Amino acid sequence: MAISKTDDLFKLIKSLTKSEKRTFRLFAERIKSSGELLYMKLFDLMDKQKKLDERSIRTKLGNISPVKYSNAKRHLYEQILTSLRMLNKSKRSNIQLREYIDFVYILYGKGFQIQALKVLQKAKKLAIDHHHDFNLITILELEKLIHSRHITRTETRPIQDLTKQSSEQIETLSNRVKLSNLKMLLHRFYIINGHVKNEQEAKEVRHFFTEQLPLIKNEALGQMEKVLLYQSHVWYYYILNDFENCFEYALKWVQIFQKYDELQTRDINLYLRGYHYLLTCSYNLKKHKLYARYHSELENFRKTNYPRFDRNTQVLSFLYTHSGRLNLHFLNGNFKEGVKSIKTTLARLDRYKNSLDQHKVMIFYYKIAWMYLGNKEPDKSIKYLNFILDMTNVSLRTDIQAYARLMFLMVHYDLENFNLLPSLTRNYQLFFIKKNLDNKVQTCFLQFFKEIIKSPIYERKEVINKFLNRLEILEENQYEKRAFLYLDCISWLRAKIEKRSLGKVIQERNLE
Repeated sequence: MAISKTDDLFKLIKSLTKSEKRTFRLFAERIKSSGELLYMKLFDLMDKQKKLDERSIRTKLGNISPVKYSNAKRHLYEQILTSLRMLNKSKRSNIQLREYIDFVYILYGKGFQIQALKVLQKAKKLAIDHHHDFNLITILELEKLIHSRHITRTETRPIQDLTKQSSEQIETLSNRVKLSNLKMLLHRFYIINGHVKNEQEAKEVRHFFTEQLPLIKNEALGQMEKVLLYQSHVWYYYILNDFENCFEYALKWVQIFQKYDELQTRDINLYLRGYHYLLTCSYNLKKHKLYARYHSELENFRKTNYPRFDRNTQVLSFLYTHSGRLNLHFLNGNFKEGVKSIKTTLARLDRYKNSLDQHKVMIFYYKIAWMYLGNKEPDKSIKYLNFILDMTNVSLRTDIQAYARLMFLMVHYDLENFNLLPSLTRNYQLFFIKKNLDNKVQTCFLQFFKEIIKSPIYERKEVINKFLNRLEILEENQYEKRAFLYLDCISWLRAKIEKRSLGKVIQERNLE
């Protein structure tokens, strides 16, 4: 098994718990050759480092040859995974199931067909009990293979049941694959095109969805297939900016998990994602009570079930609950309370930094910057906006990159750093041109800064009013509304004119 980077191995080692490290050491003790001692020495060196220093590791290993060093890394990586597999076998039914299948191949290869069939029966029961449908079809096909090639003296009725079960399983998997394909095609469509920006794009999306939606009777769908169908509708309406319908399907998604407890066991992360879209839609629709209700449910579920979360679920639950807390403060215009929660969020970000991609970190920094700006602490926003502006992968969520630049202008305006605004505005306009950003709200707000810095102080209120009117007209356009969810420039301008806090203005606007 090749690994592309030393960093991959280092991250794997750093992800291990104390119990997992202890198990690995016991597992490795059975091997005493010099080559195996080398990979254990490599493990100990990496385990002690807080930050990867490969030069130091190579020196302490005696400057061994690149080939020997590469082999040691590969061997260590494989041995850690083998140890983790053994440790998790009793905890994860899918690992146990694949081991059963391996046993069947071994027994069958040695000519023990009856013993292989006995193991297959155990595997089949485990697959059915834990809904491992793709493994189940493998098990059924193995059973058919053994029965068809050898005289197993099995009665004809079990053979009939086997073929019927296999056919039903194929239909179930076919439906699931079709629906998961639809979900992925919609996801791909969103990555390439984003949300619809005009009626023509909306027509294209509707046609695309109608063409791709498989013809499947609802009564033929199992629990997971229904979830996939609801997911597809959530993505469809999300792309269309139709958050009312998006909310309805997200609710169906969550409710089916609540109706069938075994679904939560099968895919707890998918359950959490359902809540994420409930919160996203409630936030976009400015439905305070609904948002507070579902966020409270998510927080309670996380608190109650956290001990059984694996690393992925821990990270996902952190993303949804902490992002949800910040959004709840934005909805209420309660920036003071929101600032108090930042310290905990940053601590969790640091804890999970090796499991988070750049995009997710960027979103948190953006929210934190907005929280400080709303709390009349624009100087503290600069640090987090600089994090975003300094990110090398500027193609990642260029819309957030653009809004971060506009927020940076708002920050310097509030700090009265008017001498910086001309050069910043020129630079950001070049960024907009380079990235082909023609969002009307972004363009209008950038134009506001270009004009305000040229206006005498006594004319600034008139300039603010002029652009406020323009932005309020854009806000009525269903294809422009989404921009104001990312950057509430209207409330910020109103706060300037009315000489009130941003929080108070947002509270009143959200009650309108």
